[in-house]
Amino acid sequence: MFANYLKIAIRGFAKHKLTFFINLFGLALGLWAAILIGLWVKSELNMNRHFTEIDQVYRIMEHQKYGADVFTTTSTPGILADELKNVFPEVEKAATFSWHEEKLFAKEDTKIKLNGFFAGEDYLHILQYDLLHGNRETALAEKTHIVLTKEAAIKLFGKTDVIGETLLLKESEGETPFVVQGVLESIPNTSSTTLEYLLPFKFMSEKPYNSWLKEWGNNGPSTIVRLNKQTDWQAFSAKLENFILERNEGSNVKLFAYPQKELYLHGEFKDGIQQGGRIEYVKLFALIGLFVLLIACINFMNLSTAKSQKRAKEVGVRKVVGAEKGALVKQFLSESLLITFFASILALLLVQLTLPVFNDLTGKTMQIPYDDSNFWIQYLGVLLFTGLVAGSYPAFYLSATKVVSVFRSHTKSGKGVAIARKGLVLFQFILATILIVATVVVYQQINFALNQDLGYDKEQLLVIPLEGNLQENYDAFKNRLKQNPDIKSVSKSNHSLLGRNSNTGGVNWEGKDPEFNALFEIMRVDYDFLETTGMKLIHGEDFNPAKGADSVQGAIINRRAYELITNDNPEAVSFNMWGEERTITGVVEDFHFQSFHQNMEPVVILLDREFGSNGFVRLNTADIQTTIASIKALSEELNPDFPFQYTFMDENYANMYNEDVRIRDLAKYFSILTILISCLGLFGLSAHVAEQKTKEIGIRKVLGASTASILNVINREFIMIVAVSILIGSAVGYWLMQDWLSGYAYKIDFEWWFIPMAAGVILSIAYLTVTMQALKAAQINPANTLKSE
Repeated sequence: MFANYLKIAIRGFAKHKLTFFINLFGLALGLWAAILIGLWVKSELNMNRHFTEIDQVYRIMEHQKYGADVFTTTSTPGILADELKNVFPEVEKAATFSWHEEKLFAKEDTKIKLNGFFAGEDYLHILQYDLLHGNRETALAEKTHIVLTKEAAIKLFGKTDVIGETLLLKESEGETPFVVQGVLESIPNTSSTTLEYLLPFKFMSEKPYNSWLKEWGNNGPSTIVRLNKQTDWQAFSAKLENFILERNEGSNVKLFAYPQKELYLHGEFKDGIQQGGRIEYVKLFALIGLFVLLIACINFMNLSTAKSQKRAKEVGVRKVVGAEKGALVKQFLSESLLITFFASILALLLVQLTLPVFNDLTGKTMQIPYDDSNFWIQYLGVLLFTGLVAGSYPAFYLSATKVVSVFRSHTKSGKGVAIARKGLVLFQFILATILIVATVVVYQQINFALNQDLGYDKEQLLVIPLEGNLQENYDAFKNRLKQNPDIKSVSKSNHSLLGRNSNTGGVNWEGKDPEFNALFEIMRVDYDFLETTGMKLIHGEDFNPAKGADSVQGAIINRRAYELITNDNPEAVSFNMWGEERTITGVVEDFHFQSFHQNMEPVVILLDREFGSNGFVRLNTADIQTTIASIKALSEELNPDFPFQYTFMDENYANMYNEDVRIRDLAKYFSILTILISCLGLFGLSAHVAEQKTKEIGIRKVLGASTASILNVINREFIMIVAVSILIGSAVGYWLMQDWLSGYAYKIDFEWWFIPMAAGVILSIAYLTVTMQALKAAQINPANTLKSE
């Protein structure tokens, strides 16, 4: 029986080649998109869930209250982990770990920079990365220990079995030897944390300038714990709420625990409540993948029902000779599944060819898991779903054809079929319109964020890490750079101008409401910082070496900070920070040091020449590469042990929007794909309509109809459907994108021209698609079409 179905199906494909190829490529493109998105969604959903006992692992986080706002952060006091382990029997393991830092390591003549962080002794017990060599119990037990990844060990030693080997950490304050006590297997793709080294947190906390890590009122590193299996984590979280307040009177912090495995996808909080996160993008693109696949299925349904008249006699003959409805349904579903099978092979080939590009686009390293049985089970499930959805309507419609009506002359499809077909085309182009509108809005918002005036000049602004001897020889470095006519000015800061770096709630002023608090960003800078960054001074004056102590005791604040302070005291000329009075010597225009997702925050700029790991160099030349080469030569002369590195501020700023740009590009490509698949179906349907209207067109031509009027016969029906879909899709797209834009504190307005532009794109493509078939029909000689059969 199956062989018979197969034979009939192949004959049908050969007879209706255009329909077969449109269905084949339409389904292949739909499956291609579904596979790519499916791999990405699976990668996102599996992130950080591969660790042993991950269900017992929790991140300790803070809700910090400032006025009516609640700021949620993973930053905690550096002494929190040990205290939790001492106080709560529920805590089996607890570890503090720092932010990522790039450090220079040396082994004899080999010097390389590695990316990693400092972590407490329990860290590798909590997040159990696979150990290639070494003992988990002792890997970070002493402050002279270091753990490397397999790749880092090979870079430094040329091998992986390096337990007991010594290497040097080179820092500005000198060299420190470390003994390798662990080598990790390659960090899996399902880990959101990338690292090449782990150093003991106790080494970091015992440095004299890091004494703040032992204070309950200061935050910076993160805290992670593993709880007993019997522990109710929500009850434990409730017990933590006032833990900081009990140790730091007047604290505005409330602690809570949050599952580590959920933080990657659900780690976004607003006013102290978990709201969204990356899971929103996962849901969005899972939905897009499903829609693209459904559009491909709709094409199949439409073309199959459009060809129903030609297959009706076949069905009638089979019924006359005794075929039952069930057997006919099986035959048509078999044809659908067979096309789906052919399409799946083509789709897998397309995925294999385009996966490297898709990985670059998404920032991942995905591959098709050919050796994973679960993948094949899921893939077969998708194929079965696709084949049955695509073939269900044609199968049940054709198998229900009445024998009496089949053999009448000029049998026409029922109104119900035509309406269903139009409805499916309408649905396709509604989705296409939504995606086009979304793409336009996302493009405009990202371009707005990247090109808006930030309050400082990010163009031709070089950022150089001040490492090694560049810290000690900074003045010589700066003075010699200023002698170069292609360099306008030089300064330094502890702040990168990118995101939250250092902040405090300990700012007070006369008249301030005792119940009100605000989080002020702190920037410690050198002279010439405003000139170098291009910040705009609107009141007062810049720090000046001639002012001496006045500059050191003074402070420059941004407009937002000035408005907060003078709101309670219009005559305010100073404020108190950490118990020290600071005179307001200048006010700068607000500048964006966070992405446009966040509101403008108050900033205090202090003159502190002892701090500053980021050097800023303002260039003033068209010959940038020659100028950089001269800076490199000077850096290597003054700081030979450290490789010269630099970045451009505009590139650093753009990196804050990497995720948004990825979403923009994904939306763009899937919009194009949706329109392509929709137009494939429209191409097939218009070809069918042109074929049906062959005699009508012939008669019109004989009666003197122009080519334009004949084109209108075929175009009118489809263009009206597309126009209605644009109206509906635009309304839905407007509503969805207003919700998306609400995630930005600084955003574009939804301009009136977004919708006409999307409509113009879709109408133009649809019109050209249908017109191709209409022209072909209009050029046929009426003598050939009006011959008697």
